[in-house]
Formats: sequence, structure tokens, C-alpha cells
Amino acid sequence: MLTITLWDDPILSKVAEPIADSAFGPQLEAFGQDMIETMVTKKGVGLAGPQVGVSSRIFVMTFPDHEDRKPIVVVNPVLKLDGWFTYEREGCLSLPGLYEQVERRNDVIMQYFNPIGEPQERHVTKWDSRIAQHEFDHLNGIMFFDRMSRQMKKRLLKEWEETRGKAR
Repeated sequence: MLTITLWDDPILSKVAEPIADSAFGPQLEAFGQDMIETMVTKKGVGLAGPQVGVSSRIFVMTFPDHEDRKPIVVVNPVLKLDGWFTYEREGCLSLPGLYEQVERRNDVIMQYFNPIGEPQERHVTKWDSRIAQHEFDHLNGIMFFDRMSRQMKKRLLKEWEETRGKAR
């Protein structure tokens, strides 16, 4: 299992590097499987490279809105956002135990590569769309609290500090 970086790690505020064509193949596939194992073990629905200390444009996600919840590995994604805006509570494995309302688009078309380099396209909606956008944000150095008002962000981070202090 991989170690998850917490919200204040500098890697989470950097734009991740694209994965080179030469990196596609069995090694990237194995890393993607390690990410999936970590995500599932930690009871998450998505996990991005920077969250495990790797500043590369890769994330994994599952599909809570579908019967087939089989996770996928998404490499070098491009997202096309569409649909109306919705507000829902989100959490993050890099800020465990805290949740807050975040505005996201309801529909997304994801264009990406699988770990062996085959181009993929997938249309996701509702909660699945939210997961894709959340993980894509991680690749761009954006945490979910960066999409909140300053007051909400301040309150959330204060709650984090209080929670961490109790855990010590």
C-alpha cells in the first residue's frame, strides 16, 4: 500500500507533470494497481498521483453511480466540463475525516490513456463526474478547499487542526 500525503505537503500544490510515452506499460500498470489498492483500503473513491507523492498526471477512480464499480486508471487526462452546477459534500484522503460543500459541473467527458497507452474516452455524470473533477484538480495543484470561500476554508482547516490535536 502507498502512503497518502496530507494536505499541507507541497507536492499537492504543484501542477503534476505529464507521463511520458516511454513510461506506458507494465510498470505504470502496476503503479496504477497499487494506487487502486490504496484507494480501496482507505475507503476512497478516487486517488491522484500527487496524493501518493508522485507528481505525475495519473489518477484512479471508481464509479459509485454504476452497478459496475470497477476502478480505472486514468493517465494524462483532459476533461471537458458540461451540464449544470451542483453543490455536494466532498472529502479527501489527504484531509481525512473532513467534508464540505463544493461546486462542480454535473457532466464530464474524460479523454485519457490507460496505463498501456491506449486512448480512452468516457462520459461521466453526477457523483462520478464530481470524483473525476476532484482528482483532476489534484493534478493541477488544487485541493477541494481551494474551491471554497476563504471563511469556509479557514473553518475547515481549523477543524483539521483541532481534530489532529485530539488524535495526538
